[in-house]
Amino acid sequence: MKKMLICLGVVFSCCVFHAGHAQEPEAASGKADVNKGPARVFLLIGQSNMNGRGTVDVLKDKLIKDHPEKYPPSLMKIREDVWITGANGNGVSHQMSNVRLEPGFGQFKYYGPELGFGHVMGNHLGEPVMLIKHIAGGTPLATVWTSPSAAKRTGRQGPLKGRRGAFQSTYYKVKKTLDNLPALIKGYDPEQGYQIMGIVWVHGNADGGKFAAEYEDNLVDFITDLRTLFGVPDLPFIAVESLSSRAPGSAFQNAADRVNKRDGNTQAAAILTKTRIDLKGDPEYSAYNASGDGTHWRYNARAFLDVGYWTADLMKPLLAETTNHATDKKVQQALDKYEKLFEEGNAAHVDPIYEKAQKRWAGRPPMKQAGGNNYK
Repeated sequence: MKKMLICLGVVFSCCVFHAGHAQEPEAASGKADVNKGPARVFLLIGQSNMNGRGTVDVLKDKLIKDHPEKYPPSLMKIREDVWITGANGNGVSHQMSNVRLEPGFGQFKYYGPELGFGHVMGNHLGEPVMLIKHIAGGTPLATVWTSPSAAKRTGRQGPLKGRRGAFQSTYYKVKKTLDNLPALIKGYDPEQGYQIMGIVWVHGNADGGKFAAEYEDNLVDFITDLRTLFGVPDLPFIAVESLSSRAPGSAFQNAADRVNKRDGNTQAAAILTKTRIDLKGDPEYSAYNASGDGTHWRYNARAFLDVGYWTADLMKPLLAETTNHATDKKVQQALDKYEKLFEEGNAAHVDPIYEKAQKRWAGRPPMKQAGGNNYK
């Protein structure tokens, strides 16, 4: 029996992707056999624009009608071979278990890059796909997403729980998903295994000023440390410059180039969206704006889909051949190692910012987390 692959979708780029090369989804919602092979797992992480503000009504009532060849009606249907967890929403169908891809997994009622990415990857792989979304809106790479190498280089506190914990919580989100695949995917047999496939990173909004100047270095460390975290040294990583990024596009491109030069491959890539999308001046995009909120891409129905298409198309040639990370000693040793390190670090150190916030909110109920399959 083949092993089930899990793809993590984060991309840092040494290549710049051209919009005209994107693969559109087919007009079918996918019928892959859940028992066919390993679960293919992708990690989609970043700020609020990875979360997504693509407007569903504009997609359904205008974009699909204007360009059905590129944005087919199947985008509104539940995708039968692509599962999703960790999103801030339950889909437009209000799914609570066996949750599969459809619009509505962005900021509760919207969609993000996962919609286009999942459709293209589902068509490409022909096997079960699991998308893991992990979002922390308005958070700098320099502090909240600090990776171990960046902390050592800058002298900042390393990744603990709380406001400096996004790197650590990424680990726990992925680990909990891998451990709970039978509950997340109806019909999944643990004997199928899984494969961590790649990572997609949409970011840049919160790293202004001095953080913008160091973004390139921090991104190099981030890519390197995430690959080490999961025990996959050549894990594909696509870095996407947010349309409202305060960090320069060159930082995304240069980071990917540096990682590739050091490792002797092309497994990191970047997408510089500001050179490809003009939400105000280009009628091909401005016609699908639903808000004046430039920070969140004007809630544009087309931009979020295109970024998903482009990242998937760019990642496809980087994907590794089928393997089973559930039985891979190096992958499992890495997961065990970092779980122990995080536990020891959390016990030995206190994050004063996090502790202050805990006292401030003491006694108040936490925000209810949407989706029966969404693990903290």
